Amino acid sequence: MTKLLFTALAIAGGIAVATQAASNAGLRAQIGLGPALLVNTTTVLIGTIALWLGLGAKTTFFPPGTAWTLYLGGFCGFVIIAALALAFPKLGAAWAVAMMVLSQGIAALLIDHFGLMGMPRDPITVSRVLGIAMVAGGVILMKA
Repeated sequence: MTKLLFTALAIAGGIAVATQAASNAGLRAQIGLGPALLVNTTTVLIGTIALWLGLGAKTTFFPPGTAWTLYLGGFCGFVIIAALALAFPKLGAAWAVAMMVLSQGIAALLIDHFGLMGMPRDPITVSRVLGIAMVAGGVILMKA
C-alpha cells in the first residue's frame, strides 16, 4: 500500500509540474516574469509555512554537520519555475516536459549511482541506461 501511495504522489507531482509551468508561463505573459515568479514563490511559502506549523514547527533549520549541498533545493526550485515559465510558450508544454523528464532521469541516475546528497547508492545498470535511452527515444519521437 505504501508504494501505491508514493506512486500516486509522484504522479500528482508530475501533473503539478506541467500545470504549474503552464500557469506560470501564462501569468508571465500577463504580468511579467518577475511578478509571476514572486506570486508563485509566495504561494509556495504560504503553503510551506502551513505544512511546517501543521507538522510541529521544528526549528532546527541548520543542524551542525549538514552538507551545504542539501540546501540546493530552493535554488533548484527557482531554476525549475523560471526555466519552465520561459520555455513552455517557446517549446510547447509537451516538448518542454519531455526534455525535463529526460534530464531528470539522467540526473537521477547520477545521483543514485554516486549516492549524492545523502541518497542511497543504486548503481547504474544496463537496464537503467536502456530505460533512459527509451525515454530519449520518446523525446525524439515527439519531435518527429
